[in-house]
Amino acid sequence: MDPIDIIRIIWPVIVIQLAVQIYAIVDIIRKKKTKNLSPTIWIVVIIFGELLGAIIYLLAGRAEE
Repeated sequence: MDPIDIIRIIWPVIVIQLAVQIYAIVDIIRKKKTKNLSPTIWIVVIIFGELLGAIIYLLAGRAEE
């Protein structure tokens, strides 16, 4: 498999990952309130946890409105 073919397969996943991470971080900044951890720690989890960190925040860390 050519490296270009691998890039063509992987780039949509990277774009989705970045979109979910950005959405989660913007959600934290707008609400300024989270469950379980402070907003700063959630942002670190999202950045270093990549897609999994963002999904965990969206499922377990969002504060209820």
